[in-house]
Amino acid sequence: MSTLMKLAMIGNGRMGTRITGLASQHGFETSLVLGEHNNVKGDGITASSFSEVDAAIDFTHPNAAMTHIRRVLETGTPLVVGTTGWLTEANRETVEQLIETYDGRLVYGSNFSLGVQLFMKLAREAGRLLGNAPGFDASLHEVHHTGKADAPSGTAITTAEQFLAGAGKKRQTSYGVPERGLPDTESFRISSQRLGDVFGEHELRIQSEWDDITLSHKALSRDGFAAGALKTAAWLTNQEPGFYLIENVVEEVLSSGS
Repeated sequence: MSTLMKLAMIGNGRMGTRITGLASQHGFETSLVLGEHNNVKGDGITASSFSEVDAAIDFTHPNAAMTHIRRVLETGTPLVVGTTGWLTEANRETVEQLIETYDGRLVYGSNFSLGVQLFMKLAREAGRLLGNAPGFDASLHEVHHTGKADAPSGTAITTAEQFLAGAGKKRQTSYGVPERGLPDTESFRISSQRLGDVFGEHELRIQSEWDDITLSHKALSRDGFAAGALKTAAWLTNQEPGFYLIENVVEEVLSSGS
């Protein structure tokens, strides 16, 4: 009988609760759950509390992410970060320095669902095929539950980046509804909506005078995100130090034996 690895779950909201519930199906037992009551300003993340932890997963708030990342990397624990809205250029440089200092391992993903990762790859291919086609204009709309802290979603931002990368364009993203209903040739527009308890919906729409092409993904539950995060955490425990993005390693994660 195999021994379960020890998991520290940072965040006890909707995603944290679901990850904890599915942990045993993916080789983990949750030995530590840190929420607002026992992790004020990250003070629950210590060398002592993490002494027997094999991997940690963070689904919290963008304002707290860097504090958690710093403290977890200082303990030498592999960390999966599903919190979105924190990854700026400056923060990435800081994380890379921390990883170098502490031989850390970290995977960041704006979305850990297999279906979403496939959706993003299709978005990149759509960008390659239509991103430079004359007369075609593209935009993206996302919908999430009313408790989501960031808007637009990290998944929407990454999907836009993938589309533009496929097109080979450097266009900036813009948000909300334009003042005029004309095609925006200078930027890629993302719009957001917060509604009820929607798990996550993303729609890439490409239009011309003659065509209306829609590529969309709708999450049916949180289990896909939770299972992906747990599988990634198990994979990360066997990797070399580094800063990984889930979209770059998803095939390796999926083929791993965890």
